[in-house]
Amino acid sequence: MATEMIPEPYQKKSFRRFSAAIDIDQLRAEYQSIDEDEWYASYWGDIHCSVGMLLLRGGNTGAQEDFYCDDVHDHPLLERLDYIRSLLGDDGPFGQAKYAFIFRMRPNGVTLVHRDTIERWHQMYRIHVPIQTNPDAFLISSNRSQHFAAGSAWSFDNQTRHGVVNGPEERVHLIMDVDWNDRLKSAVEQSEVLPGESVQQHIDAIHSKERAVPSYFGDPVILSGIRRLRARGLNQDQIVQFFNQKNVPTKSYFSKRWTADMITEIEQASA
Repeated sequence: MATEMIPEPYQKKSFRRFSAAIDIDQLRAEYQSIDEDEWYASYWGDIHCSVGMLLLRGGNTGAQEDFYCDDVHDHPLLERLDYIRSLLGDDGPFGQAKYAFIFRMRPNGVTLVHRDTIERWHQMYRIHVPIQTNPDAFLISSNRSQHFAAGSAWSFDNQTRHGVVNGPEERVHLIMDVDWNDRLKSAVEQSEVLPGESVQQHIDAIHSKERAVPSYFGDPVILSGIRRLRARGLNQDQIVQFFNQKNVPTKSYFSKRWTADMITEIEQASA
């Protein structure tokens, strides 16, 4: 069955604040229950910088395509996140989410300006539910800035040129991509459209790589690099040194430097 296109009167706008009630305490409690070793790292190039990514619903290859693939799975972790699962379900405030993930951004991080150009995203709303934020965290769309406050769900037109600047604290959002459906239609009808404001400092930040910290390249890319280096005769310690000299992003959100254990883990996972 073909995905229904978003009708003209309901096209995405920057910015929408939905009226759906969000239990922020329950949302934060479930987020805090996630162990660090349960996070799935996935590559998103040098655009979505400074972020750690936890895929809840999507593919399972550990690559960028997990976020928009056709072969979609619920990751096991979602089974015990009852409240988050309810937000993503048929009976949730927006109807069934096709994809879902959590992005967390380092303090003072930045996502560089870009468009979401994949055709699949023209057929769905991207909805943000802030879990942790700070007053200096803004999403910039078409050179207009809007803070997404916790306690509400938000959306914007992700086909516009957009980026993110974060303030001095970690920014964490639950993000879901939802195909057009009756529940989403009702939510859009009851939403409020906010214009945002023009902030030149934000515009400058999302066009500059000065604060950009690339995300993890993904297991397949790293494994390929390890194998090439081993073919050149490098041992474990030399591969670690090479990755650190090249500032290759690590799989762990909080770890800045590679160790031998990290190399071993990736090689063993592929065995």
